[in-house]
Amino acid sequence: MKKKIIILINIILIITFFVTGIWVRNSKEGILFDEAVMNYVHSKTSIKGIQIMKIITFLGSAYFLFPLGIIIFLFMANNEDLNGIVLLILSTLGSYGVNFIFKNTFIRVRPLEYFLIEQGGYSFPSGHAMVSMSFYTTMTYLISKGRKKRSSRIILFITNFVIVTIIGFSRVYLGVHWPTDVLMGFIVGLVFTYTSIKSVLILK
Repeated sequence: MKKKIIILINIILIITFFVTGIWVRNSKEGILFDEAVMNYVHSKTSIKGIQIMKIITFLGSAYFLFPLGIIIFLFMANNEDLNGIVLLILSTLGSYGVNFIFKNTFIRVRPLEYFLIEQGGYSFPSGHAMVSMSFYTTMTYLISKGRKKRSSRIILFITNFVIVTIIGFSRVYLGVHWPTDVLMGFIVGLVFTYTSIKSVLILK
């Protein structure tokens, strides 16, 4: 029963993502709450805030995740954790690949009038949000497997989602993504991670 509910939730999330993607395709404007959120957030920005958000957004960039992934890969290889290696590659590199396909399918223009930093490429879904969700959640899953206490696993996942949420917020704060880009990035990243984990467990 629990498995069926999880599958149903994943289907609903995917439908939500594609409906939103079709809605914003080739759009130069925000939808739903996009502009209201952007206007509010950008009325609160400061030089110090921008500096902090640049550091936070770096934690979701390829320049940070790729070297970190290499280190984790070498650690797991040393411990002969084949399943962990496969999951790391599938969830992270796979997430990058799927994000690239989605961006070039929905072709949403970034919120150029809100830019506080330079950023190229298309906007939907947010690569930082999607890949961060995949990478950090996968790492949290691998770490939590060795924890016997349920409370410690819960704390790990709460910490994970706080970090990922802050990274996503940094993209809105810096004006390079609409809020719906980030939310849909979280959704598809979470579904992709779940699918990756289940795929590796089946092959195990």
